[in-house]
Amino acid sequence: MRFLTVLASVTAIVALVVAPVMAQTTQPAPSPYPARPAPAAPGAQPAEPKTKEVEGTVKKVDAAAKTLHVSAGLLGLFGAALEVTGDTKIQVEGKSGSFADIHEGAKVKASYETHDGKNIAKSIEVMAAEQKADSPARPAPPAIAPGGGAPVPSSEQPKTQ
Repeated sequence: MRFLTVLASVTAIVALVVAPVMAQTTQPAPSPYPARPAPAAPGAQPAEPKTKEVEGTVKKVDAAAKTLHVSAGLLGLFGAALEVTGDTKIQVEGKSGSFADIHEGAKVKASYETHDGKNIAKSIEVMAAEQKADSPARPAPPAIAPGGGAPVPSSEQPKTQ
């Protein structure tokens, strides 16, 4: 009987030690060869680049490199650096334009595609500048009478020197 008790105790101890080890699954050894993507169907065209858009203010123009940086979003934190090519369509206030017509501070709307890590501009629209001189002047608010009373007509306002 004593033998069976010792045997049962040893079996229980072995089971408690071996069980956690057996519960851990072993990962298959990684293949030394990277997984290859499935081959494309014969005659299939590569995916076309996705056209993106940006609307904002031109922050920098580099005529030599034919690039411009458009700043957009909250506080100008977002935007894109665009490369202008011969295929880029440029419009200035609705009329055909050129790269020379794009200046820092101009408001633009551009569409572009990314090729080899570069943002290639497909079209750039320079929007009309807001004209402050054409906006009507707001009349001055009426003067308030001393003591917070009703507004005093301008003909009765005291002259100050």
